[in-house]
Amino acid sequence: MRAISERFAADPAPAAPKAPRVPYPGLAAALARDAAERLKDAARAKFYRSPLARLGLAGPLPAHLAVTPDALAPATLEGAQDILRGAFALETGSLAVRGQSPFDAEADSAVRAELHRFGWLAHLEKAGGRTAEGVARALTEDWLDRFESWHALSWRPDVLGPRLVAWAAHFRFLTSDHDLVFRSRLMRAMAEETRHLARSVDDLPEGPARLAAAAALAVMAAAMPEAVKRPERAFAALAAAIGGTFGADGGIVTRSPHDQAEAVAALARVKRALGDARMAMPPAFEAALAAAEARLAMLRFGDGGLACFHASREGDRVLLGDIAGGARPAGPSFAPDMGFARLAGGESVALLDCGGPPPGVFAAAAHAAPLAFEFAHGEQRLIVNGGVARRRGPGWIDAARRTAAHSTLQIGEADAGALLDGGPARRLGPRLYGGRCEGTAAFSDEGGWAEGSHDLWKPRFGATHRRRLFLDAAGEDLRGEDVLTRERPRGVLEPVVRFLVHPDVKVTLAQGGDSAILAPPGGPTWRFRAVAGGQDERLALEEAVYMGGEAVRRTQAIAIRAVMTEQSWTLRWALKTESPAHRPRRRLV
Repeated sequence: MRAISERFAADPAPAAPKAPRVPYPGLAAALARDAAERLKDAARAKFYRSPLARLGLAGPLPAHLAVTPDALAPATLEGAQDILRGAFALETGSLAVRGQSPFDAEADSAVRAELHRFGWLAHLEKAGGRTAEGVARALTEDWLDRFESWHALSWRPDVLGPRLVAWAAHFRFLTSDHDLVFRSRLMRAMAEETRHLARSVDDLPEGPARLAAAAALAVMAAAMPEAVKRPERAFAALAAAIGGTFGADGGIVTRSPHDQAEAVAALARVKRALGDARMAMPPAFEAALAAAEARLAMLRFGDGGLACFHASREGDRVLLGDIAGGARPAGPSFAPDMGFARLAGGESVALLDCGGPPPGVFAAAAHAAPLAFEFAHGEQRLIVNGGVARRRGPGWIDAARRTAAHSTLQIGEADAGALLDGGPARRLGPRLYGGRCEGTAAFSDEGGWAEGSHDLWKPRFGATHRRRLFLDAAGEDLRGEDVLTRERPRGVLEPVVRFLVHPDVKVTLAQGGDSAILAPPGGPTWRFRAVAGGQDERLALEEAVYMGGEAVRRTQAIAIRAVMTEQSWTLRWALKTESPAHRPRRRLV
């Protein structure tokens, strides 16, 4: 049997009963809003191409940058070597260049947008040396030759803003050969693009993209004040973007740990740049940043990486530590708006996703994995979710969204909720929808409880799923309960609950399948047991893949399958540390 996610990636439409179509709420209104925005974009594009718009970019040419902002971008020697060989391993995908400009290479819009943001300059500066400097300079000149005038993608505010920050952060590296002609040309381009950013930042809808653009404008207000005549307008745009990106508890609207880290990095750049320029912080900015940082800390494990929910991978631990100012996550917490509960005891941490699909367009990358959880002890992850392998293409991205790629309950081969498809998806994105998920959490000296329930199975099966987790104060005993309930006990349901094991952890069945032993390379051994319907439930191991790290790795998932004929079905399970002295002897077969 091929690994779960690998099988779905190779066959995006596996043989399974087709789910009844669940109407997308407010589809007509969403399409109308999209059509109106497209008309506005067309009108803006016509204006931005005009000579009048070009005249509006004129202004004084700064002699130098007032401050050099922090890049806060991944930087590795491997990334530099890839670029020098003509390959860009970007977060959104890979781009191979063979005898042509990378800006001419064929790629989807997300990859091309990331290329135009120039975040990859961090790799080249880390490598240093004349070769890396020459390549960085040549690529920047190539871009200026092609896109010095307005261009729909490369001058889009959420692309233009991060590029300005990257150029400013790596300005000394780009101009290290003291070519005054190139230096003047780059400064002029930065000044003109900053003026365009100031007038276009509000073109974007609310959300992370607008936050990235507004934060970049605030950074440039400190780095290039000659190009931002009214910094208070930049700060007002940033305040509006913050309000449309974060919930009341500081969690990002997409509910993605990766997006949370990106947003905190954008705000951290603003804070550091304004501090270096000795400019006053915008009102309420520091409170918003502190709340966002708290949510980011909540979503990190003891190894410093991110939890793998909703199109997220573990990420660059060094960069995450820099973004967080070196602070390590600690303590239990609950974020009701973002929809995550964190249980912490001893050296152990459990994270439960108890939030539903994000609203509207923010659900275009959300995973169909309500009540999925992850568990780690110290720096070792034990139970994980599948992560996402963006660089492998759309098939793998789609596979990562499947319910089977997560540590949660699935019914048959179906996925929880529904994905917008067809023509509407081409216009609005493949949004996840079709139900709600709610949660609660409580903490005491004995340990912490987290509970959630969702109805994303209701349209298809008339069923709801409730999950409860308990972690004791010592962090040595994680207990869970999964309850599947349906409105009428008609027909047969086939629930399966999966616990995806991290590939570094060796898992073996014990006692004839009554339990499983999880043996990490360091630290204590753990025993997993499960009981369903008052009977000891037999466990099975399924092949799976883990996409949370830099490479896709094979692993296994503990699977508990059942046949449900009654109105409800309950599974109780536990994962506890086990002393080697009490480990049962292996059976000789």
